[in-house]
Amino acid sequence: MFREQAFENAYQLVEHLSPLNRFQWGKSRYIYRGQPCSGFPLAPSALRTAGPMAAGSVMSEKLEYGERQVLFELQLLRAFIRACDAAGIPIPGDSEQLRNELRGLKWELAFTRDERNWPPKVVHPVLATAQHHGVPTCLLDWTRRSYVACYFAASAVMHTPAQSGSLAIWALNREKLDDWGAVKLLEMPGATSANLAAQDGVFTVSTLEATMGGGLESTTVENLLAYDDTDEDPNPLLWKFTLPSSQAPELLSLCADFGVKGSTLFPGYEGVAREIRDKAFAGELAEFFST
Repeated sequence: MFREQAFENAYQLVEHLSPLNRFQWGKSRYIYRGQPCSGFPLAPSALRTAGPMAAGSVMSEKLEYGERQVLFELQLLRAFIRACDAAGIPIPGDSEQLRNELRGLKWELAFTRDERNWPPKVVHPVLATAQHHGVPTCLLDWTRRSYVACYFAASAVMHTPAQSGSLAIWALNREKLDDWGAVKLLEMPGATSANLAAQDGVFTVSTLEATMGGGLESTTVENLLAYDDTDEDPNPLLWKFTLPSSQAPELLSLCADFGVKGSTLFPGYEGVAREIRDKAFAGELAEFFST
């Protein structure tokens, strides 16, 4: 269950989510996630039930859903490590033990028979790295900074066809970890990735423990949280803030005013190019040609 609040314009949303609003947000009380469509669930990419990268699309339907999911994620991890090796890229959390476990059948036998313990902590650093670079995992990206979440929601609206008339910013209360149920918090060192550090990123881990008998649809974060919201609680476990998609360009502009933009969130040429694309989609590219 979550608390929901709708905003009509970007300025109202930015003002409400201001880190200066310490009574509401505290100091790192919440983590945030932006999504381009308010109808999208908080579903980790590897646990989604449709699409070319979903377990159900590439694994045998003869397998039980938990067994299929574990094998799918193991194969993705193996493929990610092989590709990193071929490119000569170091992998955070890499070790001989990890590689021996991934190469053998012990994990397949152990976790397909009791998938409630998947994923083990030893793979968390590799999962975090893979997730942050677009590989489907059971992790979900969040940030400690509300305006970073606003940027990602607005930018995604500008770059992809809108799926609904509104975008969404989710806020999850990290002070109530005991109420997170089968959802765990994963924080990685900034050295894991320059992008991760710049975005002040963290992750939630959706274990398969809560899916027994419920199917993979039950692994969305909002369904896994073991919490009953009450209107009297000023700091609920989960907030959902919505904004009309038409306000995305203004939201991007306001984020940029606070220094939250492509070039600062993605250090390097990638981020600079992303910032230019954002401005083009938002109709602000003309400012570069005015004198």
